[in-house]
Amino acid sequence: MFVFSFRYFWVSEVSLKEGGPGFELVSHRGVTINAPENTIESYVDAVKKGFRWIELDVMCTKDRALVCSHNYDLERETDSFGYIHQTLLKHVKNAYTGVLKGYSGGFRIPTLEDVLVSVPSNVGLNIEIKYSSLFDLSGARALCKMKKKINNRNIIISSFNPIVLVYIKMFFGQAPVGFLVESKKYLWITNWLHPDYLHPRADIIDRDVLNLCFKRNLAILAWTVNSRSAVKWCFNNKVIGVITDRERSTL
Repeated sequence: MFVFSFRYFWVSEVSLKEGGPGFELVSHRGVTINAPENTIESYVDAVKKGFRWIELDVMCTKDRALVCSHNYDLERETDSFGYIHQTLLKHVKNAYTGVLKGYSGGFRIPTLEDVLVSVPSNVGLNIEIKYSSLFDLSGARALCKMKKKINNRNIIISSFNPIVLVYIKMFFGQAPVGFLVESKKYLWITNWLHPDYLHPRADIIDRDVLNLCFKRNLAILAWTVNSRSAVKWCFNNKVIGVITDRERSTL
């Protein structure tokens, strides 16, 4: 009977979403006109441009430090090489990022602790945990160890990996979690994961997705939306947060 109720009669708690976005734009990895994504400079630019929420990616180094990067391989964005999860923090911090995209000036990969110091505490953070394999919980464990430093601001912890989110729900406490999905075929997992937010790729949002979220009291954060018409459609359909690469003034 418990399993039946757990699967079919659950709803997400309203209280866990009280500090979340309220029908607004969320900066995707910061504003990247003058600085590479996932850098202190891009996050600070987002704050200056009026964003009240920033989405950022974190992953663990070999010595279990959380750094902000979307890619595991350093070659893709930096002048260094190797994989972040196999590299010590001191070597990751020595790399210059954004070098392949023509940015002038030197930009470093920040730690999450750097971000907490540099980004005002009244700016919400959607922290996406990256992982090297299905059972890689290093990022989740490292984030849980930082919860006292993070609890003074509004956050959402998200991931594509439901195992990572189960760990967060078990050990972080009352942090709201967001389940990232890029295909409707993964929606069934929500009935066992019980997230607070659904983070669907914007082009899969349809009446079925909206009805599921309404029925289970899931707030929706859509990614990645870069046109004015699409943003308007999202807000008109009660998508409470829209993750975008664009500046607020252009949408």
